[in-house]
Amino acid sequence: MSERYIGILASGTGGHVYPAYTLSQEFIRKGYKIIWFGTSEGLENKIIKEKSITLEKINAKAFRGQSILQKILGIIFLFQSIYQSFKLLRKYQPKFVFGFGGFVSTPVTISAFLLNIPSFLLEQNSIAGTANKINYYFCKKVFETFPLSFNKINSKIIHSGNFVRKIFYSLEKPEKKYLSESTMINILVLGGSQGAQFFNKVLPFGFSHFDVTNLSIRHISGEKNKEDTINRYKQYDLNVSVEGYVENIEKFYDWADIVICRSGSTSISELSAIGKAAILIPFPFATDKHQLKNAQYLADSAAAILIEQSDSFIEEFVNILNLLLNDRKRLYMLSKNIQDIFPKHPINIITKELEILKYI
Repeated sequence: MSERYIGILASGTGGHVYPAYTLSQEFIRKGYKIIWFGTSEGLENKIIKEKSITLEKINAKAFRGQSILQKILGIIFLFQSIYQSFKLLRKYQPKFVFGFGGFVSTPVTISAFLLNIPSFLLEQNSIAGTANKINYYFCKKVFETFPLSFNKINSKIIHSGNFVRKIFYSLEKPEKKYLSESTMINILVLGGSQGAQFFNKVLPFGFSHFDVTNLSIRHISGEKNKEDTINRYKQYDLNVSVEGYVENIEKFYDWADIVICRSGSTSISELSAIGKAAILIPFPFATDKHQLKNAQYLADSAAAILIEQSDSFIEEFVNILNLLLNDRKRLYMLSKNIQDIFPKHPINIITKELEILKYI
């Protein structure tokens, strides 16, 4: 086959798909074409538009957290997706495959190992997911966003950080954002690619405790929840801009002084690249409580504020936000600390390692 392919293994929500898409763009710039292994239900179906990326869908299914019947079906689909992956890998013959965890990555990684195709992975969270714990044993090199995700220290593991788009590094710097004498504070509520129902239901009431004269709030609610969220703010007579979903998230980040969001790896990595003060509210039902661990890693380094989703949430939220609104120096400190929490330019770290190994 004359065309040079690299396999990308990612499906599901933005946490897997957006970093994979960013790395794909880098490989395309280097003259490669991408064979993307996804599923029929993942976000990749919405964002992949380039001719240089061929999306192939396999029948991989989630296993953890499912009913017994779904687990049995998951095992059946695992063997089916290994067979599908085997055929696709033989067809495209990629130089290597690069996985981002999740149930779609394991069958392809196993098939690549059987075909002697090198595999690599990026673990985005502070606790390695089940898929990547399996994939680890089949990979040449393993990259971590957070140190010690696998509780191992060896030459196979490299602390790289997570990928974000280059535009995030060119947004307004913390020195200009936080050291000004502006009295207006812009707050961005970011629910992620699927929205966050807890934010939509609780934060309108939380903001109602404040004089919003010097506050401007934008809330990304998820498409299905937009109208309900608008109505909740209206109940408290708050003039808030609510968006269901936005393509140009970098403009919203650039506008914001404070970002309120979950603590998935992609959001945290974007905040780190920009240097943005953040209040992190971990999703309490995330697998292995990885969002809580992610947020704790930052909070322990004074790089973000952590508030857990609990019965005392409103009280904590109001107290903490009140302190932040009256202390721009603390906002600046948070923004600088989060900038230093991860290695700089992780995409360069990974591509350099691949070049050293002579895979690109």
